[in-house]
Amino acid sequence: MKLKLLFSAVSIIFLCNCTSTPSLTVLCEKERNGNYILKWEIYPEMDNVPVEIFVSDNDSVFPSEPELIANSNDYIAVVEIDSSSIEKRKFFRIKLAGTTSGVITNRFFELDSIQNFRDIGGYLTNDNRRIRWGKIFRSGSFYKMTSRDSLKLDNLEIKTSIDLKSTDVIKKVVERYTKVNNIRIPIAYNGYSAISQKIMDGQFLRGDAIVYTQDTYRDMVNNFAKEYATFFDYLCDENNYPIVYHCYLGKDQSGLATYFLFKALDVPMDEIEDDYMASDIGIDRTKLVKGADSLSESRQETFTMLTKTDLAYLRYGVSCIREKSGSVEDYMLKELNLTPEKRKKLKSILLYKHK
Repeated sequence: MKLKLLFSAVSIIFLCNCTSTPSLTVLCEKERNGNYILKWEIYPEMDNVPVEIFVSDNDSVFPSEPELIANSNDYIAVVEIDSSSIEKRKFFRIKLAGTTSGVITNRFFELDSIQNFRDIGGYLTNDNRRIRWGKIFRSGSFYKMTSRDSLKLDNLEIKTSIDLKSTDVIKKVVERYTKVNNIRIPIAYNGYSAISQKIMDGQFLRGDAIVYTQDTYRDMVNNFAKEYATFFDYLCDENNYPIVYHCYLGKDQSGLATYFLFKALDVPMDEIEDDYMASDIGIDRTKLVKGADSLSESRQETFTMLTKTDLAYLRYGVSCIREKSGSVEDYMLKELNLTPEKRKKLKSILLYKHK
């Protein structure tokens, strides 16, 4: 394993006499070749402070000595991984000036034919706990899964795959990921195939896409609470983990499922919204429609609105929840059967104490 700095190397000299503990924010990305990119921000800024990078194959156990040492002024480093170990996921902690980050690793996975596949670990809760990495993933559809994609998912040791795709799409899909326990919980009726053809025919425009998506969220809230309750029954069984749940693009049925899950775990709303909006990073619209660049401007705009992640949709869904039950908490308790006991169970499975 090697550390490659993206900027000129400088001598590591501690020049800051700050007495307060700095705030440290760290991000991690994984390149297609298997290397990891670590980026950090420090507040207040510190010049030429040693940055100790601890590396592990296990998110719960780290060595006492750093694997690598960088410099605070670099703000970014590449951890090069030997080709023989590319498929073994790495976890990191960074320490400087007495401050140690939480456990970090890559959130997104670059797959051949699966959109928006990501780990939803790492988020901080209101009581200073974090969601465990490698326990639960959200994703777009698996129906075009390649053998290479399957191998990458095998490496994550997933036991349970929960398919939330709508009833019309699910009938046409042959299950490609047969190595796990496949659970189907169809939520909503989207009519994607018919709508796609209407867009191509110029009969479905930008405004139609907005109304359609709002109707989908209202439908999920009003008519599919039982299905979401079943979804949480699987999540409350520790024997089912690691779990991945997915829908067509991993943004609507899966987006609402993640909202409920994060609320049950007491994740702050800004973190919930950040994760919801992350689907815009995970969805590659150029892969959704053949010859998308040759479509008319209005058709391109309609497809964009149909596949777009917008906080307005999540907030509209939340307004439907409040309209139905008075509050999100009452909806989760009465409609989803997320009792205090179930929420406690979810927390025991998915959270650890952040230090």
